[in-house]
Amino acid sequence: MKESPRMHNTKARQVCAFAAILFASAILCNAQATRPEAEKQLAREIYKEMIEVQSGFTTGATTPIAEKAAARLKAAGFPDSDIFVGGAKATKHNLVVRYHGTGARKPILLLAHIDVVEAKREDWNMDPFQLIEKDGYFYGRGTGDDKAQAAIWLANLIQYKKEGFKPDRDLIVALTADEEGGGPFNGVDWLLANHRDLIDSEFALNEGGWGENVGGKHVANYLQVAEKYVVNFRFEVRNKGGHSSLPVHDNAIYHLAGALQRLSDFAFPLKTNEVTAAYFKRMAAIDSSQFKNLVVAIVLFGLGVPAYFFWRKRAT
Repeated sequence: MKESPRMHNTKARQVCAFAAILFASAILCNAQATRPEAEKQLAREIYKEMIEVQSGFTTGATTPIAEKAAARLKAAGFPDSDIFVGGAKATKHNLVVRYHGTGARKPILLLAHIDVVEAKREDWNMDPFQLIEKDGYFYGRGTGDDKAQAAIWLANLIQYKKEGFKPDRDLIVALTADEEGGGPFNGVDWLLANHRDLIDSEFALNEGGWGENVGGKHVANYLQVAEKYVVNFRFEVRNKGGHSSLPVHDNAIYHLAGALQRLSDFAFPLKTNEVTAAYFKRMAAIDSSQFKNLVVAIVLFGLGVPAYFFWRKRAT
């Protein structure tokens, strides 16, 4: 579906708000500075550099980002032997870098994709491939998904190197191609098939996780155990046929159009499953009292996840 510029602007604000929060949580500060200005400036420079490379599935390339990241790592003192740049094709390169720890524990993989959803300039009221900060938000394609995380991983690794930080395990950062487009150029799939040794680790941290604070107390870390999946349907319509010089209302094209209209008016019923029911039961124990009845109703009557978050948004 082609989205209007206004829709894109709204989505940009939502995504960039997330980016601003994520960026601030790791790099920026609130009332009192926690890190030197130079460190924050480096992270922002990396972030800007990544945003302003067009890395869409069909109209761009991830290779320039991987190469720029590798150059920054080498300038920070990482040896060539710890940096890998390569991929399924010349425009779809990935970056993998290893920061050595003591080796007491198995490595951890820090993963972020550097490709983005396509963005047409005419659909945006500003350049989607220029990092713009306005009214407390970052604007630009990929500001949240997922170049903010990629910039944070890279900036942190450079800072660890500068400080001589020695973790008890190796830290592996992988910046990968074509998460959005998938297909034969997906960076994670390609690395698993061709360079498993580079990313082999005990566990990985990827985009999509967040937590919950209640009354200023950190009470939950969320993790993803499932994802929505695509289901394709085939519509086939037949009628008696006839000659185009004598069109009739009993026309297969009209029947198909009617079916598509009815489909557009249909909404699948909201329901919980084993995973979401467990989530809401646990949230009922830690959420504030104004949400508990709703949470119980969701679990018992299957009101669905959107109802819960709509309620929370209105209440807060």
